[in-house]
Amino acid sequence: MRDERLDERLSDEELELSVAYLHRFANHDVDISSRLEVGDPEHPVYVMFGTDCPPVGDASDHRRPFTGRHQVTSTSDLGDGG
Repeated sequence: MRDERLDERLSDEELELSVAYLHRFANHDVDISSRLEVGDPEHPVYVMFGTDCPPVGDASDHRRPFTGRHQVTSTSDLGDGG
């Protein structure tokens, strides 16, 4: 079954939820590193999450989306910075 919405851009709300889920993933599921291949199989995007290596380029080049608009997504996130 194919999700037809895969060919659409994310709405602002979907993007914000995706970043919230990514934040939770980084806090709870990435021990040292996680490497993924995502997107179109013909033109994949390679993503690496890690705590074991410095960022590529200057750390200040990496932005933290929605800074200052933190929204708690579940009560389990209250004490862990998520």
